[in-house]
Amino acid sequence: MKKFVLISFLLHSILGNVFLHNPRGSNNRLNEASPNRFDENRLFVSQNNAKGGYCWGPEMTYYEGSLLEIQYSGKSGCGNPGVTCDYIMQYMCTYSTDSGTTRIRDGTTTDAIPLDPSASTQTDANGDLLYGMHETYDYYQHCLTRDRNMGLFIADRETQGGLSPGRSSAIFTRQNNNGQRSGYECNEERDYYPYWHPSPWKDIAIVTDRTSFCSFFQNESQNVSPKGECVSSGGVYQSYNNRAACQQAGNIWRNSTHGIPAPDCLPTKYSESNSHGFDVPNRYVWTIPSASQEPCIDSSNCNCAFRIRYNVTSDDMGPNGNNPVGGIDYTKNGDVLTPVKQSETVAVDGLDFSLGINTDQFGRVFQDRSFIFRIATRPNGVSPNSTIFNLNVKGKRGNIVQAYPAVVYDFVPQNLYAKQGDYIHFQWTGCDTNPAGNAGEGRDGSDRSNIVQIQSPDHALPASDSWVSTNPLFVDPSVRARMQNLDQTNCLTYAQLVAIYPGPDDSGLINNDVRNCGKLNAASSYFDGGLVQMNTIGNFYYMSSRNNVVLRNQQKGMINVRSNV
Repeated sequence: MKKFVLISFLLHSILGNVFLHNPRGSNNRLNEASPNRFDENRLFVSQNNAKGGYCWGPEMTYYEGSLLEIQYSGKSGCGNPGVTCDYIMQYMCTYSTDSGTTRIRDGTTTDAIPLDPSASTQTDANGDLLYGMHETYDYYQHCLTRDRNMGLFIADRETQGGLSPGRSSAIFTRQNNNGQRSGYECNEERDYYPYWHPSPWKDIAIVTDRTSFCSFFQNESQNVSPKGECVSSGGVYQSYNNRAACQQAGNIWRNSTHGIPAPDCLPTKYSESNSHGFDVPNRYVWTIPSASQEPCIDSSNCNCAFRIRYNVTSDDMGPNGNNPVGGIDYTKNGDVLTPVKQSETVAVDGLDFSLGINTDQFGRVFQDRSFIFRIATRPNGVSPNSTIFNLNVKGKRGNIVQAYPAVVYDFVPQNLYAKQGDYIHFQWTGCDTNPAGNAGEGRDGSDRSNIVQIQSPDHALPASDSWVSTNPLFVDPSVRARMQNLDQTNCLTYAQLVAIYPGPDDSGLINNDVRNCGKLNAASSYFDGGLVQMNTIGNFYYMSSRNNVVLRNQQKGMINVRSNV
């Protein structure tokens, strides 16, 4: 078999963890109301802390060409001298009307999809597709059939298993020795980037401290570079993983590209190790694709998902003379040649130091993925050249300890700078299955947020009606009412609630009553405030009335509207 010489991302043995905060990352959660996720292999393998992730909320919808601020955190940091790192951002879309065999979705059960071709079309009692799915059954079968890349570094691990003598499938990697299945993802594709066979994931950006590799990352992206696979003349998938062997056996090497622009490649900011990046959030502003890139957008019929992978390596695995793009490859495999060994002991000045290295983890890829979101065409009257900003809410119910490693509530972006005439799409989602007892206002377990104008960022009380009338963030009173009240109906006043629950210990009952609209309890977990054109110049400050009780955990934001001249 031909030996491929490609980059192998090798990661620290410490737990890295990457968590996606906007859009909300699942970390394989769905709707379980427990501190930990139910199934770590539901859709993908994250390698993350089981307590991470946000519970499912109704789907968000972004308009084509709008600007979405991605926020994420990585435990091992990035851009600091202790690590070498990359964040890989990707997305995939399918038609929301596609058959169950190809349509991506969140599903309605916390169980992982079975390895059964009929599982993707199974429905629940309501007729909804039962199992969550991103990659398809056929995609996984291709990975299972295909020989793994024997040119990759596996340290001192034994040659990994396969389906028949002398074969080793692409489901076996150094990081995943036993070929554990997670949803229908391909283990080899997950662990390496850029990948050398077709993938349904389209590249958005690489944020890296190795900017000297940017041209390599961009040129090798499937967005622009053909990636191949082997099929027989009858279209049956074959095991050969390179063109020469495939064609020599009389088969066809089939190439494909996504046919969209190469991804961005940007330098990462500095963040400390073991901080989860919470000191300053990691951000990337993604321009949502247009219909020219995703035809399903034309009919506002796109189901999409976002994926981020976090790669952290050590310079102990530095450039290899046999590998022109750096990294380390198969020439360093085996007990003698590998630079790191399982549970290695190293002598220094006559003393033995036990390093406790696990060679299938001394090099790990962490990932998180969003829940399903939609992409829609712009409303009539909104020019393709108009700027649309997405304003969302990140975070979950609970104090800092209860929410960790997720974050507490905040607006995204917290400070938004727009020009006169730009649009803002006000929209957020939440859930009703946060762990019971997590601190917060309103009905237990629920996420709700609203926008109430305040005079300045250091104010904690809503601005008066008279003040807002001369300094309105929302000129239209009906829009202002919607942003504050979230379309709630069947409300009771606080006085009416006290009359129903007069006891001295009844505050909890009042807090949880669904008719308590002051706590936003009658609101849906999803709110779409629509597009608002920002025509008034100035600085405008706002807060969520529900999640601004403790000053150290404030949910506030600012919108600065400047002249477009």
